[in-house]
Amino acid sequence: MDRETTERNLRYLVIEIFWAAIALGCYSFATAYLLRLGGTNLQVSLLTSAGALVNALMSIPFAIFIERRTNRWRWTVGSLWLMRSLYVGLILVPLLPGFQPESIVILLLVINVPLALFNVGWLPMFGEVVPLARRARLFSARNMTMNITVMITTFVMGFWLDLVRFPLNYQLMFALALVMSFLSTIYVARMVVPQAPPAPRFAAIRLSFSQLREQVRRQRPFVNITLNTLIFNIAFWMGTPLQPIYFVRDLNASDGWIGLWLGLISGGAIIGNLVWPRLIDRHGYAWVLLRATVLSAIYYFLIGLFPNLTLILLFALFFGAVSPGVDISHFSMLLDVCDPVRRTFFLSVFVAIMNGGFFLAALAAAPLLDLVDAQILLVSLGALRLIGALLFRFNPVHVASPQAS
Repeated sequence: MDRETTERNLRYLVIEIFWAAIALGCYSFATAYLLRLGGTNLQVSLLTSAGALVNALMSIPFAIFIERRTNRWRWTVGSLWLMRSLYVGLILVPLLPGFQPESIVILLLVINVPLALFNVGWLPMFGEVVPLARRARLFSARNMTMNITVMITTFVMGFWLDLVRFPLNYQLMFALALVMSFLSTIYVARMVVPQAPPAPRFAAIRLSFSQLREQVRRQRPFVNITLNTLIFNIAFWMGTPLQPIYFVRDLNASDGWIGLWLGLISGGAIIGNLVWPRLIDRHGYAWVLLRATVLSAIYYFLIGLFPNLTLILLFALFFGAVSPGVDISHFSMLLDVCDPVRRTFFLSVFVAIMNGGFFLAALAAAPLLDLVDAQILLVSLGALRLIGALLFRFNPVHVASPQAS
């Protein structure tokens, strides 16, 4: 692509995330919404795990489907429109005479079908339109925009939810999110993404065990980052449904406090996005990833050992500051270890494995809470996340330096 088109695409990638972040800030209250409607611990787990299962099952078939088409970007944008339109269901759920929590779980399960198709086209796009030398700065700019916006949105929405009667407060908030997500989609649709030749049909043929082993040997960096990430993220996936349950039911957190907690995570990420790209430029992706992942594990030890809502807000700020170091370095490395010719396929394999892990980990949260005290479980998750972080040292992933172009 020419320089003008590249610059315009990068600008749209920052603008669209602003509108999307407002919607994201609103939708981050979905778990609290489910709990207010009488949802159970199991339903909270299903809220996150069911969508992951859909993504795990659909990512590879959708990748094969997309790889055989030249107009991949049209399918990507179309699936985004469909996915975001379906969120109107959250506004309508309180009007149902019964089975309201179950309806939310089913709705988000359905939404994840077009989401899986969207991700198949969206993630490889970054490798095609963002030059290697610009990735850290572009991801930082997107993260900064997102986190500032999410921080403000969650602060405001948290207080809004406490002030206005239920369920009207949630319905109006989700209506706002729907409009903002459509504005984001308009800018995504304006991007110019080069068409790729369709992959040969034989690329989708099932490999024999010996051929599969040879593919694994040739793609060792991809295998390493997949294994390391899978173990590292189990704590995060299990903690996704566990934390709201722990905060609301064990520590009696209000909607306003949840909004403050989410806002401080985003506020910390603003600081992190100023610091980590400079460290990446100086030391490289692998150096940053190892240190950021170790620091990330500390958060789970802290919230498990100190069950105090005020202290947890400080821990949230710390976690937010660390997260960009993990996200920026990890995603850049993942793009680099995927064969550019089959990047769509390899990323779909990665997404399928991660979502399979997400499904099992999130689903296990509810039954584990019935067997183990929440604080003990959180400390255990911290230990597991630390093991995953150290794998990036002992099972390293080698990639090009960010200065390469």
